[in-house]
Amino acid sequence: MSNSAVSVGQKIRHIRETVGLSRPKFAELLGVPPTTLKNYELGYREVGGAFLVAMARHNQLHQFTLWLLSDQTAMEIGQISPDNYNR
Repeated sequence: MSNSAVSVGQKIRHIRETVGLSRPKFAELLGVPPTTLKNYELGYREVGGAFLVAMARHNQLHQFTLWLLSDQTAMEIGQISPDNYNR
């Protein structure tokens, strides 16, 4: 388990919680099994390219992709808040 995997996993969890979805609902939205999402969030598994593409293509989640892939904080990018998520 690398530090970057944990960092990305923590970001994924933050995004999921920000948009107000349970792990199973968020996993379904992005086409991954809930256990895979859990492993991403806990840093047990590195995030795959298909997951990142699914986020980037999703109308309401694409705005989070830059933050997920960067070393910047959510505040630096200014995108990660419930006010910026249109359900």
